Amino acid sequence: MDYFLANRTFPAWVLAFSYAASWFGGASAIISADKAYSGGWSAYFVMGGPTIVSGIVLLFFAKRIRMFGPLSQPEMTEARYNRTARIIQSIIIWWYMVTWAASQMIGAANFVSGFFGWSYTIALFVVVVVVWFYSMFGGFKSVVTTDIGQFAWIIVALIIVLIFAFKGSGGFGNVSKVVSQKGLENYYNIFGNAKYSLFYIISFTFAWVISAEIWQRFSAAKSVRDAQKLSRGALYINIPLYFFVVIIGMLALAMYPEKPEGQHIMVLVIQDYVPPVLAGISFAGLLAALMSTMDTAINTGSLVLTEDIYHRCFKKDASEAQLVLFGRISATIMAVCGIFISIAIKDLLWVLWMASDILASGVFWPLILGIYTKWGTTKGAIASMLVGAAFVLWHYLIDLGVALPSIIPAWPGRSWPFSIFWGIVIGLVVYVVASLLTQSEEERMKAEKFMERFAE
Repeated sequence: MDYFLANRTFPAWVLAFSYAASWFGGASAIISADKAYSGGWSAYFVMGGPTIVSGIVLLFFAKRIRMFGPLSQPEMTEARYNRTARIIQSIIIWWYMVTWAASQMIGAANFVSGFFGWSYTIALFVVVVVVWFYSMFGGFKSVVTTDIGQFAWIIVALIIVLIFAFKGSGGFGNVSKVVSQKGLENYYNIFGNAKYSLFYIISFTFAWVISAEIWQRFSAAKSVRDAQKLSRGALYINIPLYFFVVIIGMLALAMYPEKPEGQHIMVLVIQDYVPPVLAGISFAGLLAALMSTMDTAINTGSLVLTEDIYHRCFKKDASEAQLVLFGRISATIMAVCGIFISIAIKDLLWVLWMASDILASGVFWPLILGIYTKWGTTKGAIASMLVGAAFVLWHYLIDLGVALPSIIPAWPGRSWPFSIFWGIVIGLVVYVVASLLTQSEEERMKAEKFMERFAE
């Protein structure tokens, strides 16, 4: 309880900032600014749209998540279905956390290498070692504490960059001139890229709504009321933040009518337009944001590996000291696996999508329908997780370089963000069909018992 939930000592506002810091990372800022540079206002929906929609959905989930007490998602799954379903879900969640951590490693490595002129590999190892060190020894309390400081720092950094972006660009008047010259008709239309915007929201929302690191913060709240407060607070914090970075990206169009190949807008503005001392502060703030998201993924992934796999499956009589030790070993495993993925694939947004697809296709329906309805069965849940995860794994291996044919239908599109649509549909269809075919009195009683436990 102390290592992974900090004994529920944090007030709601602290957890709200930690929640916001977990989702609004440096990777989100970098991606949103780059997309805004090329696409204008509609770039808000790439990261901001899913964050807001997920936050609204979680307003309704917060009460139930906290009322399950200290139960993790796999523990809920075991109580609702069985131990086998729990093990499968734990493996999928751990897989997601490794991939999500890798996306932040890629963002941090690109950011550091671009700023200092280091090689990608050296920058990657330096950043990961720093995050691994304090994540391994501090647990959840350390993660939340550093989240608050890092989040405050990124706000300062964004304000600095925004001020100098206005100064360097000359304002939106100059941006409009470049927009006109390039013929960017929908640059100021926030709904100008509606099809992509919709699928960005679908792609990330299904995963983020059930992100274990956010559920961990709800579980760490002192009470149900605090869980609801932290959910609202995080939503209020996140809404304006993405407008900050989108505006910076749009202003950069007047500063860089032709963006240098392979460079991130945030790095360019900080290097070329922000005075040295303030540039250092801005750089550190964005790097801190990347690190705050990375440490969350590593900490939550180590929680799953320690509690839901090691403790429950291999060492049921493990002492507190043994669990803490294995938690630190798990953090190391997370870091090593993340580095491997970060070296194999260096596209930040692509790896971030890969992570989301894992949860959306493999876990969403068994978890959500399991805790809100009584008709789902154990075989339905297991079948949905296995088939959904297999669908994702097939294309995951393709992305890692394995020569396999794509099995994604042509509609609505074979590339991301459209491809995740079929993973979500497959997971739902398998869950519904398998559950309807395996209804029994035993399953009905199991569901009733689970819901009674929640009511109590």
